[in-house]
Amino acid sequence: MKTPLSAEMGKLEIFWQVPDGAGVVLLSHVVSIDQAEKYDDCLTCQFSHYDAWKNTKRGKTSLNPLTPATNRLIAAHESEDWPRGRVVYDGMAQGFIAYADRQIFVHAELLRVHFNLPLDAPIHLDSHYCNSKQLFHEK
Repeated sequence: MKTPLSAEMGKLEIFWQVPDGAGVVLLSHVVSIDQAEKYDDCLTCQFSHYDAWKNTKRGKTSLNPLTPATNRLIAAHESEDWPRGRVVYDGMAQGFIAYADRQIFVHAELLRVHFNLPLDAPIHLDSHYCNSKQLFHEK
């Protein structure tokens, strides 16, 4: 779906899917469209996963939601330990695209709702994010 870009709409994010009790929660760092960084034909969050995680450990950048449990998880692990991804805006296609670890696909609807993505916004597997702990057992 072509979605002309405006500063009032969508957000660009980097995110992780981490365990939360019996379920999962999405930790994310949000960047508004007007704060985005240009990367080829896309707009994206200017932070890498590594930098956002490291800065959160140091109290400089806030991943949300931060709870006592997610703070302990961040302190005890590295950014590449958990399934992760990124939401970008593709200027050529005029729409949002999510790139993510394959485990995120189990909860694709959670991703769409959390980031307010259109139903037809593509979610692509990105091998760059596929070196994480396994949250779910393969069937």
